[in-house]
Amino acid sequence: MRAALLAPMLALALASSAPASEPPNIVVILADDQGFGGLSATGATQIATPSIDRICAEGMQFTSFYVHNRCSPTRLAFMTGSDANRAGYDKVIYQWSLIGINDEEITTAELLQEAGYATGMVGKWHLGEWEQFNPVHHGFDSFFGFMKSEDQSEALFRDTQLVEKIKSKTDGIHSEKLLQAGLEFLESHQDQPFFLYYASPIPHVKWKPHPRFEGSSELGAYGDVMQELDWQVGALLDKLDELGLTENTLVIYTTDNGPQLGIGGEESSGIFRDGKWTNFEGGIRVPCFLRWPAKITAGTSNDEITAIYDLLPTFCELAGVELPADLVIDGKSLVPYLRGESPEEPIHDSFLVPGSTIRQGDWKLLTKSMTPGGQERYWGERIPAEAGSLFDLRSDPGETTDVSAQHSDIVTALTQRLEEETKNMLENAREIGKTPDYSEERVDEWKNRKKGK
Repeated sequence: MRAALLAPMLALALASSAPASEPPNIVVILADDQGFGGLSATGATQIATPSIDRICAEGMQFTSFYVHNRCSPTRLAFMTGSDANRAGYDKVIYQWSLIGINDEEITTAELLQEAGYATGMVGKWHLGEWEQFNPVHHGFDSFFGFMKSEDQSEALFRDTQLVEKIKSKTDGIHSEKLLQAGLEFLESHQDQPFFLYYASPIPHVKWKPHPRFEGSSELGAYGDVMQELDWQVGALLDKLDELGLTENTLVIYTTDNGPQLGIGGEESSGIFRDGKWTNFEGGIRVPCFLRWPAKITAGTSNDEITAIYDLLPTFCELAGVELPADLVIDGKSLVPYLRGESPEEPIHDSFLVPGSTIRQGDWKLLTKSMTPGGQERYWGERIPAEAGSLFDLRSDPGETTDVSAQHSDIVTALTQRLEEETKNMLENAREIGKTPDYSEERVDEWKNRKKGK
C-alpha cells in the first residue's frame, strides 16, 4: 500500500451557498453482471426491485453512466479513478494471471482513510487473487468476501477472510453471510464517517437463488437472484434508517458491466444492444443511482456522460482530500451535477474504449468490428456490427442503424479523436501489479494446472 501523503481539508458543502457540513457516510453497492434494464425502476416488468428503486426515487439517476465491459477492469477503474487501460489492465484478472492492483496505486479506500473514514469491503474483490492484492493492503480496514475463484483448493484460501466453505460465489446461501457482514460494519461504525463497499457477486452466473427467493419472480432463476439482491439492498437501507444515518449517507447503486446474454435474463439489457464482453451500450452503459437526502434532490436525473472512475474524485471532494498529484486521474467530480447545476461545459464530452469505441455527444463510433458477447452458441438472433459503424444514440439508443454513410465527416472526426486519446492513454499508462514470481512461464504453468494438465 502506497503512502498517500495527502492533507485532509475542510469538507466542502454540496450546496454552494450552505455552510460547511460534516462529510457524508458513503455506501457503494456494486452488482455483478446486471444490465441497465434489469430493475423495475429502469423498465423491467418481470422483476420487482422496490428497494433498489427506492434509491432511484429518493436520489438522482445518471442515465449515461459507463463502465468497462468486464468485471475486473470496472473494479480497477473504481478503485483508481482511472480508466482500466491507464491503470494497467483491461481484462479479467484470474488467480493464474499472477497479477492484481499495483501497490503504487492510491485507491478510493486509501484516500477516504486519509480523511478519517472507517473503510470496509464486503463481497467480490476480483483485483488479484494473491495475498499482496488483498483489500486490507489497499485501504480497507476490514474485508469479508471472495478474493479467490471458486475452483481453487482450500490451501489457497488460507490467508484471506472468506465466507465459510461456500463452493460457489453465486450460491444464494452466501447472501445471509455477506449481508450480515455489511450490517455489522454499519452498526460498528455508526459514530464516525464510514465507507462501505458492498460488492455483491450476483446476478453473475451460475444462478442459485437463496431458497426463500426460488420461484419468486416471473423471470426464472435470474429474476429470483435479482430479487434476492434487492432484499440485501433493502436490509442495508433499513439499517441506515434504524441507526438514524440515512440523511447524511450517500448511497450509490450501480453495476460492473452489462448482463451475460444467451442463457436467460435477456430483459436485463433493456433498450440497449447486447451485453457483457461487448462495447455495445448493453455491455458498458449501466444503471447508476445516487441518494443523499441531505443534499440531493429526490427524483432527479442527469443524462451527461459519466463513468465509474468519477466516483473517486467525487468522494475526495466531499471528504475534503486532494487527488493524487503524481497520477493521471481520468475521473471528474460529480458534485456540480449533484447540486443540480448545469456547467457550461460537461465534465466529460466523451467516453471511449481505447482503440475500439468512442461516444461523443450523441454519436457512437465502433472502429473495430463487434460481435455479440459470450460464446457463439449463445448468440441466437444477436448480430455483429462492422468496423466503422456509427450510431446516433439520441434517436437510436439500441444501435440498430449504422448511419456512417450519411455522416462521413463525423466518422473522420471521431476516429481522429479516438486515435489521439488512445495514444495519450497508452503513453501515460501505469503497470498492473505482479507477484514476485511472475513470468510468462509461471502463468502458463498455472493455466495448465487449472485445466488439469
